[in-house]
Amino acid sequence: MMENKQKNTIEAKVFFPSLLVIILLGYLVVRDLDSANVVINNVFNYVTKNWGFVFEWYMVVMLIAWCWLVFGPLKDRKLGDSKPDFSTLNWIFMMFASCTSAAIIYWAVLEVYYYATSLPFGYASMSKEAMGVALSYSMFHWGPLPWASYALLAVAFGYFMFVKKADVIRPSGMLAPAIGEKLSKGFLGALIDNVYIVSLILAMGTSLGLATPIVTECMQYLFGIERTLMLDMTIISCWVVFNIICVVFGLSKGIKIAADIRTYMMFIMMAYCFILGSSAFIVNYFTDSVGAFISHFASMIFYTDSISNNGFPQAWTVFYWCWYIVYGIQMSIFLARISKGRTIRQLCIGMVVGISSSTWLLWGILGGNTMKLMVDNALDIGAIINQFGGPRAIIEIWSHLPFPTVAIFGFFIFCFIATITLINASSYTLAMSTCKNVKEDEEPPLLIRIGWCILVGVVGVTLLALGGLKPIQTAIIAGGCPLFIVNILLIVAFIKDAKKRQWF
Repeated sequence: MMENKQKNTIEAKVFFPSLLVIILLGYLVVRDLDSANVVINNVFNYVTKNWGFVFEWYMVVMLIAWCWLVFGPLKDRKLGDSKPDFSTLNWIFMMFASCTSAAIIYWAVLEVYYYATSLPFGYASMSKEAMGVALSYSMFHWGPLPWASYALLAVAFGYFMFVKKADVIRPSGMLAPAIGEKLSKGFLGALIDNVYIVSLILAMGTSLGLATPIVTECMQYLFGIERTLMLDMTIISCWVVFNIICVVFGLSKGIKIAADIRTYMMFIMMAYCFILGSSAFIVNYFTDSVGAFISHFASMIFYTDSISNNGFPQAWTVFYWCWYIVYGIQMSIFLARISKGRTIRQLCIGMVVGISSSTWLLWGILGGNTMKLMVDNALDIGAIINQFGGPRAIIEIWSHLPFPTVAIFGFFIFCFIATITLINASSYTLAMSTCKNVKEDEEPPLLIRIGWCILVGVVGVTLLALGGLKPIQTAIIAGGCPLFIVNILLIVAFIKDAKKRQWF
């Protein structure tokens, strides 16, 4: 009985400070939305303009690290001695579903428009040159590079979980080799854990801030229900309830089933858009974009726009790299957990090939469909975004497909399920990080998982109250800065401990 009680105990120094910080931030934001937006704009501009190059070099180093893992001395090391818990297909489905949500639909549909009008490489807005690189930039931001950046962290957490058998799955539990046992278990370790948890909650709020308006716009189109903040809150509440149902059934049942349903729905949606849309144009534009991606890759990865100062890499590339850094620890814990029994090479290649092919396929079809409307001048996307916002523009784009009611109804179901899967992964990992003594083959306590589900929903509502895309981007930037340092410390700790144990 004593052992069971210990398993269901929260780690107070990690759980409660994080909770208080989120409540305080939410109160300050809601109390004065105008002042909050001023602060948000200042933070975003300062970090992206002055420190954007740091995030770009971070991604370059992580790409080199991925190559070392795939071809170096660790390539055949296994994360644990048992057989894999999931089939290869289910494993890839869970990776893709956990790394993406309905928020990707926002980007997959609208990114080509944003990029074509945001002066990439100084190209004129809506010029042929800008439209020509629009999809290739999506392939850059959602392709092999970001997924490769998770590899070293995922291997590090897999090592601590399944090789070293650590019973504390949070940053401080892994940092002793880098900063010493005393600091990792003391104030510094607790501070790092709380920064990680607050940053992850902000990141989850941004995903809800993008996904919720899409679902409510679908409801307005299908059922004539006017979109209001109250409707947004209702949708988020429904997500929380469905997510609680999934986490009650655990990792191998609830989350796996939701991930499978979400992936099959994605393929159905893409097939609908491809077959009934402009399939020839989509294939041709995708082919052109692959070529543009290859030819511009070096420029994209090091692009800071220091001369023209148009702000494109700051608004987009730096924002995305911060997004991946914020999700790095959470996603790497989850990816390591579902990759038990696999070799490091399998994990690294599976992440990059499996997830990149899925995102490229999604962006190629949905982004290509949007670009076709832009080329034909069939829809004034900019006017719709300026008057009603991006989510309404997405619905208008989908309404141009044959049988629009059917298309948007399917879109509605997909977006709803897709967001559940991402919240599943995050609440599961947050629970693992805020409780004591969770072993490698155990589930986190149910009540803690449910509590994090609810808190993530509250943050999503707060960001929606601010309105617009900039608060969402700034929440990511604010979280990415401190976690940049934490990620590096985790990697140093892994390398030092693995070398000490002669693991490589």
